Amino acid sequence: ADNCTDNTAQISRKMGATVLERNDPVRRGKGFALQWAFDQLMKKDFDAFLIIDADCTIDAWALKRFSFYLQQGVEVLQANDVTSNPDESVMSYALAVGNVIENDLFYAPKSKLNLAVFLRGTGMVFHRRVFEKFPWNAHSIVEDADYTLTLLRNGVVIKFVPEVKVASPFPTSKDQLVVQRERWAQGTIKFSKIYGFKIIWQGIKQKNILLIDAGWTLLVLSKPLVLFELGIAILLAIANIKINPGLFSVGLLKVAVFSLLVQITYLLTGILLLGLNSRRIKLLLQSPVIIARLVLIAVAALFKNVQTKWARTPR
Repeated sequence: ADNCTDNTAQISRKMGATVLERNDPVRRGKGFALQWAFDQLMKKDFDAFLIIDADCTIDAWALKRFSFYLQQGVEVLQANDVTSNPDESVMSYALAVGNVIENDLFYAPKSKLNLAVFLRGTGMVFHRRVFEKFPWNAHSIVEDADYTLTLLRNGVVIKFVPEVKVASPFPTSKDQLVVQRERWAQGTIKFSKIYGFKIIWQGIKQKNILLIDAGWTLLVLSKPLVLFELGIAILLAIANIKINPGLFSVGLLKVAVFSLLVQITYLLTGILLLGLNSRRIKLLLQSPVIIARLVLIAVAALFKNVQTKWARTPR
């Protein structure tokens, strides 16, 4: 219970929960709260730790499945972070499609190849050995990506567990979207700018595929930004044809258009995987407006001063 101003701690104790209560008006945010909690919990005889957000629900068999992998020697797990309210609004539906793409078409196959999987903030499992070797010191507004880099740089592979789902409500209003996505976009894009190419280069020098993939993953985590970049690439290719017509210019345009078509196919596959019904078809037809808003948030994050204070999403 971190800097709570309500009766969360008292109600939780009455319900039988053990509550760690923290009040620190200066060191605010999830990263600091987790560090403080782990400092308390590592003094006890726990084998592993599961982190889930307070507004999430998780599959009933989750602990048995996590235990299975931990006993096999896997030290860090990431559950399948899914949307609990995909049909509530155009906003939650568009984000749900993006989430399916990220989980089923990106992290699941990468995990099977022992490539870079990034922690998602909820549904994270750590064996205590991990914190003995690498104490939690991630305090940025994207503390999950921050700690992911610590692990990957030290050769710790994160296993994605698609069969265990942790469900959380996604934003349904403009206020929720702006706070949550701006925080995520600014933090992620900051990490991409600072660490993306640096980690790729480090991986090349060390001949380390995991690091090369981690750097590339950072650069493509923001799907709205990737769509924006592809749009710019097509416009520049068209301009190049006007200025310098020839086979090379036409070839550049073909590559840009092909890349955009691949992303569209990626998006359509996500839509089909999530499933379609009459309600979702209506939401899908309205989704371009939300996608445009997400693109604007991502592009704005490139030029804004990075938010350093953790902001709670309005509920």
